[in-house]
Amino acid sequence: MRILFICSTEFQLFNALNLKLHVFPLDKADIIIQFLKKDTVDFYHRIKEAGLFENVCYRLPDFFGIHEYSRRIRSGDFSGSFLEASRNSIEQFYVRCSSFRHHEYINIIKKNVYNFDKLDFESYQQVFVGGTNEIVVNVLQHIRCHNPECQINLYEEGIGSYIHDNLGADSDLPVDNVYLYEPCLALYHHDSFLKIPKISRNDIKFITLVNRIFDYKEDVKEINHKIIFFDNHAAPMPDYLNRSKFLSKTLFRNPYKKHLHDHQVYILQLEVYKMLVMRTEGRCVLVKLHPRTERKHIEADYMSPETRIMENISVPWEVFCCNCKISDNIFITLESSAALSNAFVMDEEDNNKAIVLIGYKELETIPKYKAFFQKIKDQKIDYGFYLPTDERQYISALDQCLEEGRCNLKDERGVVNV
Repeated sequence: MRILFICSTEFQLFNALNLKLHVFPLDKADIIIQFLKKDTVDFYHRIKEAGLFENVCYRLPDFFGIHEYSRRIRSGDFSGSFLEASRNSIEQFYVRCSSFRHHEYINIIKKNVYNFDKLDFESYQQVFVGGTNEIVVNVLQHIRCHNPECQINLYEEGIGSYIHDNLGADSDLPVDNVYLYEPCLALYHHDSFLKIPKISRNDIKFITLVNRIFDYKEDVKEINHKIIFFDNHAAPMPDYLNRSKFLSKTLFRNPYKKHLHDHQVYILQLEVYKMLVMRTEGRCVLVKLHPRTERKHIEADYMSPETRIMENISVPWEVFCCNCKISDNIFITLESSAALSNAFVMDEEDNNKAIVLIGYKELETIPKYKAFFQKIKDQKIDYGFYLPTDERQYISALDQCLEEGRCNLKDERGVVNV
């Protein structure tokens, strides 16, 4: 059997490695990674050297269209051609409007995905994807057109995978199987839920592979009695959209709308963080940055004598979970699924406390997340989760966790290479 994995996030890559090594160890497989980051090429080389996949493809960090051209100009980079950027954007616009767009879009993908020509789409029996984007949807349509017997599989990409069928909202393509670490917690119905194997810290082969691909070099063995704040990669409104209200409502209306939600999440995240620091009374707060965080002023965002920012930004939290005994900590996040990872991914009892503020400030997703946490209770799985929906509940949950004595008063700077 031949398999294709498409990974849009570091956690999806982690799960692809897990499935390949533990579920499909004898099957041939190819992989496409599309992190849209500067270190994507480094990931490509490490995955290639590991030899787990026959063909390794990666999406170039930026599609060179008008948006990318203008971004470069604003940063003082005049190396790109306006004519080329215009031609690429027009071609992409034409394809998006075409009724046969997935056939034409493959030509655009070939220009933006390294090694894409080496993939034989008629040879795959199974393809694995997490969330959807233009490349995922069009590759799936292309595969189904040339190879209708190929099975389409969704695999876990975080808490959203339990709340809705991520592919169903963006495509009419059928999903054959859904792979989750805890299938019993999914809120939606599917005919074929399959379980992703949980990870044991004694699985030296897998952990060695993961450490190699994610370039993890820590020698820390335990992360205990800590307060850990999981950062979201949301960023503030770009300067050029803040400078002119007229342009943000006319020429740059769509970019403004795109960045507005991120900006609101970013502001809310800082509010939650500041309240945390105020309530911890001098205790050390570790900040685990999102692997795709590229904000320029991270230190200013988390400026506090009590705060230590963990290094190895590109390493997802799941890799730390594999390498470290993680217990008696308080996890706090606005919407990062990392707060659930140790409980869901690892094959051991989890005794951490997690305060997840998805419903804070009455976000639209609160009913679904309430249902998700209720299902955890119904299944009698005690993961120690809190879901505060306002500032009062957040402070109450935080004070309760702190009073239980789950965090050291010491500032242990030697922990987790901070």
